[in-house]
Amino acid sequence: MTPAMLETLIPIVAILATFGCPVALVFVWKWFKLKDKELQVDSEIRRTTGQALESRVQRLESIILALDSDLRAKIASSPRSELYESPAPQQAGLPGPSLEDRGKTRE
Repeated sequence: MTPAMLETLIPIVAILATFGCPVALVFVWKWFKLKDKELQVDSEIRRTTGQALESRVQRLESIILALDSDLRAKIASSPRSELYESPAPQQAGLPGPSLEDRGKTRE
């Protein structure tokens, strides 16, 4: 670049910087205000969604608790009620792992 060319570019750059900085500042200010509003709306949506989910879970729990007594009565009256009971403790002499062997390690 020649010195004459630099002398002509200096006023152009000064004018652009003088009028461009306020425009850039306003743009940045508005941009961050918009992002702040988006975050507020997003947090409000998450809050209401969480409350809706919580109420749904509570409704499901109440329905399950209401049906629980009916289910117990049906299970008790079914001919295969022994299938719903816990297994009997293991007899000594039958194959299978015992709880006493779990703590031991092989050497």
